[in-house]
Amino acid sequence: MRTYPVRTSILALWGRRLAMFGLAAAVAGVVLARLGRIAPVQGLILIGAGAALSALALGLALAAYREIWRTGAVGLRRANVAALLALLNLAVPAWQIVRAYSLPAINDVSTDLKEPPAFSRARSALEARAGHVPPEPSEETRQLQEQAYSDLEPLTLELNPEEAYGLVIEALNGLKWTIVDRSPPSGRTGIGRVDAIQRTPILRFSDDVTIRIRPLANVTRIDIRSASRIGRHDLGANAARIRTLIVAIQALTSN
Repeated sequence: MRTYPVRTSILALWGRRLAMFGLAAAVAGVVLARLGRIAPVQGLILIGAGAALSALALGLALAAYREIWRTGAVGLRRANVAALLALLNLAVPAWQIVRAYSLPAINDVSTDLKEPPAFSRARSALEARAGHVPPEPSEETRQLQEQAYSDLEPLTLELNPEEAYGLVIEALNGLKWTIVDRSPPSGRTGIGRVDAIQRTPILRFSDDVTIRIRPLANVTRIDIRSASRIGRHDLGANAARIRTLIVAIQALTSN
């Protein structure tokens, strides 16, 4: 009985290999950045490289399916593994792309669009931010924020400025954000200010936050501004950061 050689799909084989390499690169980027072994930007580059490999692996898997269907080549399992791993690694970047199209391309958000709180230029703050001072948001940025995040408003508390200032400090400590400068309410204006740094949960990018505590008639107004240091699009991170801090302060007022 004559036997025929079994054809193995090279496309499926390399698709699986690339999918594994891509997933490993993305995981390494996250882990090494979180451990501080590499800079967050380098971690992002690794994740991007992993996504590119996964996209190529997915293309090879699809080509392998066509080859297997037409020639009867062996490798369906490899093609399935390649497609599954590639889709798994591409899920988060795909979601981020969707968010990028649905949210405005801004990286500076404030509860006061007319007079955004200014970031501290004190020595301690400048050293903590490596000399970086977020610039004043442009008029275009303010308009885009108003359209996308109309829910962001100043927090008004029926407390004196000193009590509100204490709640802000407590909330920041509870969130484990790093306070880099503070100025309690005092002097003629009675305005207080706190500057902090919050590191993103995955790649540990450092983003800047400033809080202004201003006394009004029988109440205290708290304005919050959050700005990203890297990138023109924050994917909604700064608005989410402001909401998180407002919720934390409100939770303390109810205790």
